[in-house]
Amino acid sequence: MMFLVGGVAFSEEVVDKTLAIVNGEPLMSSEFEKIAEPMVQQYMAMTPVTEQSDSKINELKNQILEQRIDQMVLTQEAKKQKIKVVKRELDEAINQVKKRFPNDETFQSELKNEGLTQVQFEKRIEEQLMVQKLVEKEMKNNIKPPSETDVKKFYDNVRAKMKGEKLGLSKEDEETVDAVAKLLKRMSSEQVRLNQIYIKCDKNATPQERKAAEGRVASVKKELASGASFSATSEKYSEDSLLKQRKGDMGFVVKGDLDKRLEEKAFSMTVGQYTKEPVQTDSGYHFIRVTESRASQSFTFEDVRNDLAEVLYRQNGKKLYDKWVEGLKAKANIKINQVW
Repeated sequence: MMFLVGGVAFSEEVVDKTLAIVNGEPLMSSEFEKIAEPMVQQYMAMTPVTEQSDSKINELKNQILEQRIDQMVLTQEAKKQKIKVVKRELDEAINQVKKRFPNDETFQSELKNEGLTQVQFEKRIEEQLMVQKLVEKEMKNNIKPPSETDVKKFYDNVRAKMKGEKLGLSKEDEETVDAVAKLLKRMSSEQVRLNQIYIKCDKNATPQERKAAEGRVASVKKELASGASFSATSEKYSEDSLLKQRKGDMGFVVKGDLDKRLEEKAFSMTVGQYTKEPVQTDSGYHFIRVTESRASQSFTFEDVRNDLAEVLYRQNGKKLYDKWVEGLKAKANIKINQVW
């Protein structure tokens, strides 16, 4: 049940079996599948078919299994430490979940679909709150704020990464530096805000499909030439649901965001200009209009110091949390019966 406690019901005819045992508590395949199925479906929906594989899906399942075991260990530790949740806190959390449904009937129907009673649902919510309190208790006074030296070193690494230099850091630290470097490079680069009218025409389109697309392109050109609003024309003609909804607004883009043919055109235009003839790419025809422009900007250590300190503080917290959870798992009796 994705909206209630994570996961959705799918086949009830699967033979139930024990996937893992954590300190004597079993993790059944039926419970795991309710959690894993929507995540697998999301992966398949968001990943191109050519990039999907059984090995990647199995890797995802193993990650979900590990996360569920972590959650079981934490819940058991919260009970061991007698972490309490007062009725007011539980009621507030339950009400927040119920607000996601139009009415109580729909909520109760979802509970039934999940095979959960009201009591079982409330128990799960209570356990989630217990774990949240446990984590806050363990982390609150133990995360050390980064020193000025640490922040400056982080800044230097980010600068080096932006220049393409190799840093030789741990995988986790390298990923953090890389993410911040990409963000700062994006924020400081030249940007243009675009409106787009998109007519779909795949590179493998048949002659008939291409002719029909060219007819729609001609209609767009005629409307724009007659003085029609670019945004209104995009809302009317664009063959992309999000683009239609946003009336063609693509937001700000930087070099590297777009197809090279679109990028070359977009960054050669001035504010207010639009393409009288569409730019053709492998996916179709694109009319673009520049609505805003931002010049590239430089930044200093002082400009980003506080933001970098916050990133490091969060990273320190994650490292402390991971180490703490691994310590709990090392002391636990965990038996895994299946991996993928």
